[in-house]
Amino acid sequence: MPSRIPLATLHAFEAAARLSSFSAAANELHVTAAAISHRIKALEESIGVQLFERKSRGVALTEAGARYRKRIAEAFTLIEQATSELEQPSLEGPLRVSAPHAFLQHTLLPRIGDLLHRHPGLELTLVGDNRLANLHDEETDIAIRFGTGHYPGLQTEHLVGDAITVLGPADGGLRKSMNRDWRYACFIEDSSTVISEPWSQWGPWWREAGLHNSDVLRRLTVSDGGLALAACSQGLGLCLGRLSIVRELIRREAVVPKRPWRRTEFSHYLVTRPGLTDTLRIRAFRSWLREALQGLDDDIQATIGSEGDTDHILNQRAMNFSGRRQD
Repeated sequence: MPSRIPLATLHAFEAAARLSSFSAAANELHVTAAAISHRIKALEESIGVQLFERKSRGVALTEAGARYRKRIAEAFTLIEQATSELEQPSLEGPLRVSAPHAFLQHTLLPRIGDLLHRHPGLELTLVGDNRLANLHDEETDIAIRFGTGHYPGLQTEHLVGDAITVLGPADGGLRKSMNRDWRYACFIEDSSTVISEPWSQWGPWWREAGLHNSDVLRRLTVSDGGLALAACSQGLGLCLGRLSIVRELIRREAVVPKRPWRRTEFSHYLVTRPGLTDTLRIRAFRSWLREALQGLDDDIQATIGSEGDTDHILNQRAMNFSGRRQD
């Protein structure tokens, strides 16, 4: 058994095995078919095993050849990965990222393993904070914010828009009377939302439903969107949820949408201090994040588009209420 087999010989074997043709392999590797045949013959002689059956129309792998091809393909994949990793500069060192609690928990954390796998030397710190992180104090390198995108003195990059709706527990935790008439429901309020983004507050939804005396409605107030979702999924009431955060929960049937989705007036933005945008670690994080959120962005755009004009007022009958207005 030879201690070394030339890489060109292995390339010839892999191409011929994959294409089932010496001629096609020759075209791919920019050599002659005779050269491919010579390399494979030399390989078979050196290892003492027949790898191909020569036929009038092409070639076919023997059983040994098929096993060999599988392992050689795995080896080439490892070589390609090693080369790709070598071409990427080292990202060893700290990176501190701030994001709202719910976005961090439900959107970022399920994806972050891929980033750490790509860049094992990255010392990542994730900070959940519903307040606007102060990037000027240099304690945070990069932040994800949900808002208008107007952040004076900072570098801002749009990530994804969003959609919002009313959510209820999927397991039937709400009594039927609550689903039939919202006057019997408990409304879970997220105290971290801002009044300047109207559909993240219950007021517009209540008015749309004909509930004009909100003082008599039952409420449960929590400190952030993640807690609101947890309370909703446990059957404690209805909550408002953005698609960017609840997509996986809906897929797992932990919560279900109760009303059509509406486009939010705010979007998600990536925010950094001027001068840091092109630093190595931030550039790598930004590139990874845009790739990681692409599927989410596609879903949001498709959901918004499927609803047509999301700003129209729903017909009262479509709300499935008792038909009586609350005085």
